[in-house]
Amino acid sequence: MAPVRGRGVQLRLWFAFFLGCALGGAITGSLLGVLCGLLSPIPVAWRAALLGALVLALAVTDLRQPLLRLPQRTTLIPQEVFARGLARGGFRFGVEYGCGLRTLLPSAAPYLAALLVLLLAPAFGTALLLGAVFGASRSLAVLQRVLLGRAGWQQFLAAHTRTLERAGTLVTAALVAWAALLLLP
Repeated sequence: MAPVRGRGVQLRLWFAFFLGCALGGAITGSLLGVLCGLLSPIPVAWRAALLGALVLALAVTDLRQPLLRLPQRTTLIPQEVFARGLARGGFRFGVEYGCGLRTLLPSAAPYLAALLVLLLAPAFGTALLLGAVFGASRSLAVLQRVLLGRAGWQQFLAAHTRTLERAGTLVTAALVAWAALLLLP
């Protein structure tokens, strides 16, 4: 596939990807919100304690392992999603990527976000919104590449990937702790 020329075209393609990511995240958030409702008979304090223990365990696991080995799909999203054009393919790829279930997850960050929604989302709308924000955030690296990418950018990422993944886990763990404090009654 030939590279796409022109920043305007790249931004339009990124926007299709962004919308797909947000929709994919919203789908996952809504499913986790339904499951959270099923867990509602369990006291909030117990769910919060479980969230804290799991966040700590996952963050420590991610920081200690050279490669994170958690349950996940081990194949990439197939290139066939682009068969009907770049914009439509970017949107479809975004849906699959944004849901976080159909691609590799190199850090514990998505698991941490999912646990927050699963264990503490106070309302279905909140779960849907958190899922959409998570999905949309997965598109930001592509936007960064479109706006700031220069020669050597990919080599830099390749040399620092695991460090960036671990930093993402630490930031997500802090955000989950902060959100949990806000969500607790």
